[in-house]
Amino acid sequence: MHSLFFGYSASPEVLRETLYRAASEATSLPGVVSSVSWEELQVDGRLIINEVEAAIMQSSISLFDLTTLSSNVLYELGYAIAQEKRVVLLLDEQDRDARKKSRDFSLLSTTGWTGYRNADHLKARISSIVASPPVSLWEDLLLKNIEVPIDETRVLYIPSLKEDDASRRLSRTLDRFDKFEVDTIAFDDYANSPLAWYTQSIYQAKYAIFHFTPSRAYLSELANPRVSLLAGIARGLGREVVLLMEESEETPVDYRDLAIKYRNAGHLENRVNEWMEGLQEPAPTRVKRTKKEITAELASLRFGSHVAESDKAGLEQYFVETRDYRDVLDGAAVIFTGKKGTGKTANMQFAGQALAADARNLVCPIKPASYEIEALLEVLRRIDSRHLSQYLIEGLWKYLIYTEIASRAVEEAEDRPAGIPAGSPLDSLRKCLEDKHFGVSASLSSRLERLVGSLNEMLTANAGIEQEQIGQARKKVGAALYGEKLSELRILIGQALASRNRVAMLVDNLDKAWEKGADLELLSRLILGLLTVIGRVVDEFHRENPKKESVNVTLTVFLRSDIFAFVRDRAREPDKISVTEIEWRDKELLARVLEDRFVASRDGKSTAGELWTSYFTPEVKGMPTRDYMLSRVQPRPRDLVFFANAAVDRASNARHAVVGEKDILEAERDYSQFAYEAILVEGVASSINLEDILIEFAGEESIVDSARLDFLISQACDSAAESDRAIGVLRKLGFLGIEVGENEFDYGGTEGEMKRANVRSRKFEKSSGRLARYQVHPAYRSHLMIADV
Repeated sequence: MHSLFFGYSASPEVLRETLYRAASEATSLPGVVSSVSWEELQVDGRLIINEVEAAIMQSSISLFDLTTLSSNVLYELGYAIAQEKRVVLLLDEQDRDARKKSRDFSLLSTTGWTGYRNADHLKARISSIVASPPVSLWEDLLLKNIEVPIDETRVLYIPSLKEDDASRRLSRTLDRFDKFEVDTIAFDDYANSPLAWYTQSIYQAKYAIFHFTPSRAYLSELANPRVSLLAGIARGLGREVVLLMEESEETPVDYRDLAIKYRNAGHLENRVNEWMEGLQEPAPTRVKRTKKEITAELASLRFGSHVAESDKAGLEQYFVETRDYRDVLDGAAVIFTGKKGTGKTANMQFAGQALAADARNLVCPIKPASYEIEALLEVLRRIDSRHLSQYLIEGLWKYLIYTEIASRAVEEAEDRPAGIPAGSPLDSLRKCLEDKHFGVSASLSSRLERLVGSLNEMLTANAGIEQEQIGQARKKVGAALYGEKLSELRILIGQALASRNRVAMLVDNLDKAWEKGADLELLSRLILGLLTVIGRVVDEFHRENPKKESVNVTLTVFLRSDIFAFVRDRAREPDKISVTEIEWRDKELLARVLEDRFVASRDGKSTAGELWTSYFTPEVKGMPTRDYMLSRVQPRPRDLVFFANAAVDRASNARHAVVGEKDILEAERDYSQFAYEAILVEGVASSINLEDILIEFAGEESIVDSARLDFLISQACDSAAESDRAIGVLRKLGFLGIEVGENEFDYGGTEGEMKRANVRSRKFEKSSGRLARYQVHPAYRSHLMIADV
């Protein structure tokens, strides 16, 4: 006999009435001993969340209607999942927007839905469910984690999508609590990660902070429901949870007692400080063993995370070395670019580890957070002179590079058993940092914060700085940055590090502030300042004189290719900026990304070929499965790993012995949405309304001629010039390929590749006697329901 709990939204009224009636009459069904909806709970004088949670705990099957993606209902669903309850997802099958919303929501894309039309139809479906109840979804979410560690020091933090002052100050506040490890999971990078991945991240943390995106902000309608579900899971796992939202936002009833409402950034900082200070001191990490009945054939399919930052340990086992990686290791290039997910961060992490393994090297990674970059931009906005602000930008980078090298050198020496001898060059360097540069232990964040404060004081005290002579203004800017102390720091670094084989500076994360609504022009000047100052800093450290010893400093910057293109177009001499593009044109090399992960998960007891012969179905749509999966993704590691993980999740949820064709095709839909959202991020700087243009391709065939393409693009563009620019953007981003031979389409997106493709296309168009044709990349077809041709 089963006890049922029903969670659903209070609106629209017609839908509420349908669900309330079904819940009330469910006790008449065979096998149902009790049925209760949230409306029937007695909550007078008691916290409603406690009553809802108790009702879910007492149920054997919990049913949740997600037609409206209600935050209340999603929170309750998350709680039920974490409590290992059997859950059923309901959907009004006559609601034309409901399925699209559920697909865009994405976190539950691998979970089945039960559709209904009215109360009687729903009761019939419930009768079938009770007769053959589902298994607990929790078993699937931790299916591959036999031993799951709970880290007593970890605070899971999901930030708001809106990078406003409150969000930036919150991130800075959390960084100050050194006794905790703050695991930041931004939806910008992880939005389409499977629920199993999020669940593991929540499980490993002892505390969880969820910052809701203001309803007026871009994509809040997708971000906040996701946050609600994850917050419910955290609560169900017994984690200490806090939900942060603006005072003007309506608080869902279920979790109003877990919420901190804030008026402004300062108020939020104070409240979060109070909450963090009230947390218990971290205890040693413990491991909870969870025994699961798992399908033997799928147990070894572990491909790791598709995001390098979340897979540091795994990369040590299965990182694929490429020519680009060797160039990073050898310091052969200064700037490495690549599309989102091509492995920039993985190359940086692994190269850093490899270089640090040689005691003769010193590795200095710099990964500024988005709020740190925003703080610098705020200062730059106060300086009107482009010439002077560029001087300030280059000075900022120079100061940060010098102090980071010095801090890292001292920290590394202090970690050695012998420590730092008194009176040694390293001791002098340490004293200089303590006395004049905010100390050795100062993080990049705190150093920047104090630096920005110093600059703001200078600007406030010198309101007329722009009217002065440039030379005098530069002296004031220089004094605010570092006074006369940078030359002294250079001398001390030379004395301390001259014997080192190499000092490798690795800069990443510059794309974190590159988002919709950001000041891209100013941000590009900030990045250009770094690219400009690289050569000067390296030359300064290589030069020597009686006071300054030579230091072999190399500086490597990792930058998304669309950002680099935007920045390069604004450089005075773009041809002088040397760059290496990280590419995965070799499909065999790309396949190794997946196959090496599989072999590593099997401790070398299996071969790469066994992945495709024993764990995946042999063919998909008549093609070998390996070839099919490689042909459907953008050629980058993140995409292939995401696709493979999604396929395994589908197969696991369906209790299949191997990953079948249906599992792969369903996973392709998940991946396609992931790729679609990624291209929207990469198109931020395109100066066109990319989303409106892409949606025009919905329902089309995968191959269109130039006339049809012009028509589609014109529906979202105001002029022919804008349409031409849009086609160029779609090709640069890899959405469109141009035909260069019979059914041969070129997706190259660099200027040189596009010029060559244009020439080949023009010649083929003339020889074939037909209009030029374009093809939509397979990665985006499933999401946009584009038919293969």
